[in-house]
Amino acid sequence: MKHRLSLGLALLGLAAPLAAQSNGVTMLSRLQLGGWHSEVWGYTAPDGREYGIIGTSDGTFFINVEDPTAPYVTGFVDGPDSIWREMKTWDRYCYIVTEGGGGVQIVDLLDPENPRFVKTWGGGIWGNAHTISVDLGTGRAYVNGTNRGMVVLDLANPENPVHIATYNGPYVHDCHVQNGKAHLAHIYDGQYRIVNADNLNFPTLDTQTTPGQFTHNTWANASDTLCVTTDESGGGRLTLYDISSPNNIRETDRFTINSQSIVHNAYIIGNRIFASWYSEGFVCVDISDPYDMKLAASYDTSAYQPGSGYHGAWGCYPFAQSGLVYISDIEEGFYVLRIDGPSIAIDHAPLENTENQTGPYVVMATVAPLISGATITDVTIHYRVDNGSWQSSPCVPTGNPDEWAGGIPGQPAPSLVEYYLLAEDDRGHSNWLPGGSAPGDNLWYFTVGQIVSVYFNDFEAGTDSGWTHGAYAGADDWARGTPAGKGGEGSRHIGIAWNDPNAAYSGTKVWANDLGSGVNDGAYEPNTHTWLESPAIDCSGASHTNLFFRRWLTVEAAPFDFARIYVNNTLVWENPQGYGEYYHTTDVRWQQQVIDISALADGNPSVKVRFELEADHLFELGGWAIDDFRIASLEPGSNTDTISLSGPSSVNVGQTATFLYTGAPASSPWWLYYSLNQNGTTINGHLFDIGAPVKTLATGTTTASGAGSWTSGPVPGNAGGRTYYIEMRVDHALTGTHDSNMLTIQVP
Repeated sequence: MKHRLSLGLALLGLAAPLAAQSNGVTMLSRLQLGGWHSEVWGYTAPDGREYGIIGTSDGTFFINVEDPTAPYVTGFVDGPDSIWREMKTWDRYCYIVTEGGGGVQIVDLLDPENPRFVKTWGGGIWGNAHTISVDLGTGRAYVNGTNRGMVVLDLANPENPVHIATYNGPYVHDCHVQNGKAHLAHIYDGQYRIVNADNLNFPTLDTQTTPGQFTHNTWANASDTLCVTTDESGGGRLTLYDISSPNNIRETDRFTINSQSIVHNAYIIGNRIFASWYSEGFVCVDISDPYDMKLAASYDTSAYQPGSGYHGAWGCYPFAQSGLVYISDIEEGFYVLRIDGPSIAIDHAPLENTENQTGPYVVMATVAPLISGATITDVTIHYRVDNGSWQSSPCVPTGNPDEWAGGIPGQPAPSLVEYYLLAEDDRGHSNWLPGGSAPGDNLWYFTVGQIVSVYFNDFEAGTDSGWTHGAYAGADDWARGTPAGKGGEGSRHIGIAWNDPNAAYSGTKVWANDLGSGVNDGAYEPNTHTWLESPAIDCSGASHTNLFFRRWLTVEAAPFDFARIYVNNTLVWENPQGYGEYYHTTDVRWQQQVIDISALADGNPSVKVRFELEADHLFELGGWAIDDFRIASLEPGSNTDTISLSGPSSVNVGQTATFLYTGAPASSPWWLYYSLNQNGTTINGHLFDIGAPVKTLATGTTTASGAGSWTSGPVPGNAGGRTYYIEMRVDHALTGTHDSNMLTIQVP
């Protein structure tokens, strides 16, 4: 084979931007190099200049990216014809392998403006190779996918490698090696394996079957606590694993941007995964919560439609010191991308509970573009009432910087209103609140009317307080206590990661299936049907009764496993039914669940709530965890002016004032408020006569008789010449917030 260095100018064109979908990413430039493009990597010279390296079907290009808007080719190394060409850098050298055979090509980058081809080495040891990896800590190269196993080279003499070991286990498609551990991708066995790389016999520490069973690549984070894998198959996922104990690999979550697409290579830097995703282009995923992976940014490099198979982004290099990302697109060439982060910033203070039925319930939000030159074009409130159909209401700019306002129409009391915000700009970007993987994943809610608590239990008492549990079939695993945070991966056709909570929502105790204490694994048992039931709760005085509780539920979709809630033996909720992972319930945090049980509970002196879990013989997850269980009545009435407050109509500077109250709820916390306004304000969801801003004059606890008094200190001199409005608030555990009549006091 003749090797040549060339600028390849006949193949080079600085391309005009394609019309591409972008989410928080800016394309700075693109080079079309001709032919089929494969892997991309990078190199930073000692003086800080940055270079991209990209394989094509007949060789390797070296590209100066010092000006990311105008990259240029500095050299080309011819190589065996192959559509598979991969490379890594070590010290000042680049090592290139290919399925076309011939060993590893060594290129000296002492002068990266004029790369020097050194030689091809190793053709006598292996024929073809698929990928190459370098352990930057030891200076060892791992040649993967050869016809001789995984070949390990010592690069201490960079131009004359030494073959020091061969791994002859299952075929290794790719690997990542650091800190004495090699993370192997066994594509044909569908496994991720960790081996001890300090021992050249490579003893196995642990293995894990990946969800798509076509494990293409691996990459561990710098602290060796997390590792990402990719399954290079239709519907393949990014899968994240907890590897803090390398002898016990645990899946934390998985992610896809399109269930029909194919992911290729992925790398972890900090709290983000950077991935080349074929026809989806470049995808960046936020893993700041390893149990809840979220899309952070993306850029579609490919002209092919999403889910179009093995076209589009092949490689991704996110390690440039500048923070730029290089992408190799099979058909489109070499991309230089800049991640700008979220394209739209949204801030909103959620609405409080209210007794106001007139509305509208004003929604204020600060919405700002984060992309230079972009303009916010639309902000919409999406809401539903009492779990009804979704409706939308537009927001409009207020004239203040980045401020938008809209409203939800008034609702008759009692009502439960849920809502979220969606914002868009003129570049096609969007963002939403509350955060989640998609708009509406998480919701805010508020009630219209008065919430009157009928029963509450946070399960912290020394006894079970009348709660009972048992089993219709199999073993009863319900228990009250502290959850241990166990997790695992259930499997019927593909694996689904699940985790139990590692703490209660409040306090320390919950009710749950298998708390995971001791040797217990936290999963519910196969072939079981278990139940947990509340004591009888008196709802004889309740109306529009709702069940509120915090849940952490992981369960396979019905009709395989069932999670159900009954009220007096009537089904009021069950988990979704369907085939495929979309239908499984896999909570990753405590969720608030609200169920309208008014048809069964209103006026009923004996209401029992029962949680059930029924499992078949396969695929067990974590089951129920329940905390802060409450039954409450949503009532249209209010506790307005139920307290009688009296006091002087005038008080001089230097004098004291005594206020008397009667008719207050007994032994409950109270506040005495004052204001200079009487235009009304809402506190704790309750409408008061006094207006904002409200100041607290005094606080205390009411007497057992609900009558008492409070005397102020001497009125200070700076209070003179004003009119003050005084009102009392009392919060009762069952009946909620009460207020008094308003007093008007002159201070001459």
